[in-house]
Amino acid sequence: MTKPPKSIFDLIDMEDFRKRTAMYIGDKKITTLKSFIDGYFYATWTNDIEVDDKIKFDDFHDWVAGQFKWKESTAGWSKIILDECKGDEELAVDKFFELYDSFKTRVK
Repeated sequence: MTKPPKSIFDLIDMEDFRKRTAMYIGDKKITTLKSFIDGYFYATWTNDIEVDDKIKFDDFHDWVAGQFKWKESTAGWSKIILDECKGDEELAVDKFFELYDSFKTRVK
């Protein structure tokens, strides 16, 4: 039996999560993925659970904006990615994983 991931970062890194995103979050949409990630952080915050900050995910907004040469990140990472993928929710999920991997290697 496989052990469950210890953090949202461990889950995002799982190959199965990436291949079968819809099975984990309900559908393969960037908007659903954003809600899922927000729910994780809300649950940890309201239950006073310490999050392993090996990746400072709050910085992802600005980093994604910079990757697409946006002047600011107020739209948030998911809307920026979705806009850059011309509204294609599934393509935006794939782009998220690509950007996340690049972000992760730069911030470690």
